[in-house]
Amino acid sequence: MKRMTLLLVTILFFSLTALAQSKESDLILENGVAAHAKIDDIYRRFSDAYRKLDAEAVTNLYTDDAFYLSPGSDVKRGREKILAEFSGYFNSVKNAGGSLTVSFQILDRSVSGDLAYDVGIYTATKKSTKGETQTGRGKFVVIARRMKSGEWRFHIDSFINLPNTQTQNQNMSVSSNSGQGRSLNGNKIVSLKNPLIFIEVVEQLPHIGILNFKLKEVAQVERYIYARHDASKRIQRLFIAQFESILPGIKGGYDFQVINPTRFGNHDYQTDIGIFNFAERIAANPKAEAEYTKALLDKSNLKADDDFLIARYARITSEDKRTELILFYLENLKDLGFSRAELESNGNRTPQAEKLFRDFADRALKSFKIADRNP
Repeated sequence: MKRMTLLLVTILFFSLTALAQSKESDLILENGVAAHAKIDDIYRRFSDAYRKLDAEAVTNLYTDDAFYLSPGSDVKRGREKILAEFSGYFNSVKNAGGSLTVSFQILDRSVSGDLAYDVGIYTATKKSTKGETQTGRGKFVVIARRMKSGEWRFHIDSFINLPNTQTQNQNMSVSSNSGQGRSLNGNKIVSLKNPLIFIEVVEQLPHIGILNFKLKEVAQVERYIYARHDASKRIQRLFIAQFESILPGIKGGYDFQVINPTRFGNHDYQTDIGIFNFAERIAANPKAEAEYTKALLDKSNLKADDDFLIARYARITSEDKRTELILFYLENLKDLGFSRAELESNGNRTPQAEKLFRDFADRALKSFKIADRNP
């Protein structure tokens, strides 16, 4: 292993990616679903109208005699009734000072003449003035019709809500991918694909839970979280294994160089060491890994309000650069006899600080073992 560069900066607690978040994430076409410029544009305009809370703009995406089939309600036909439906909902959000977003994932599509159908999943998020969010998902079938003008509009819109999988996953002790290539056996993480790897975490770090969520509608994240705490539930050490993959329909891939490598098994991992604080990370990048992780720790009555030293190991795990693995190891600075100010000030304790980082790096490497095949 090359000598680690000690980075006295707050490093990012999420995947470093060259992906720019754009309106492309409003619509994802699964593999095998053919793009259709005019139909795809309906979804993008729908998402844009949601962001603007513009009920009239949404309604204009339907035919004059469209059917709107929502769960628990009578069949609504015609733009006037559809407008009333969206106006009531959007106005309630406006009056509360909130905001809305919606995105779509198309699973199947068929176009024949002037008619087309799509089968898909939508994800809608409502955000309050306090920053609180509610996210719901649902499945839908829509039939679109081509107008005499050549424009396409929704003629039948039928949907039903799905269970809140995000909340379920936060309570899980078993990954939602179990039986599909990844599982947990005590303190051993078994991944049979993307990538093939076996990670064994030391017994002194008990397993806390698993998170599985979409990251900014760009990537799917699966996190295995381990923590040790003192009698007051203050976290002393953390280990996190993060499996991440770019969602279908999103262009691009992970793009970073391994300039400071650590060798695990048959692969080099880009290595960074620095200082981390949950509150700072959440403020800088809300609704991402740090916030979901903090929520899980809070739910377990574990306190993670201090500054931590953090070691981060990352590698791209597929030839198409659409999957990556990131490993994190953290230690509470309070247990190490240093304050953050002392580490960042380059003061009289600089020699001791350098030793602190070296010793921390050694402990990080001893907190887990990696094998590229079943040991």
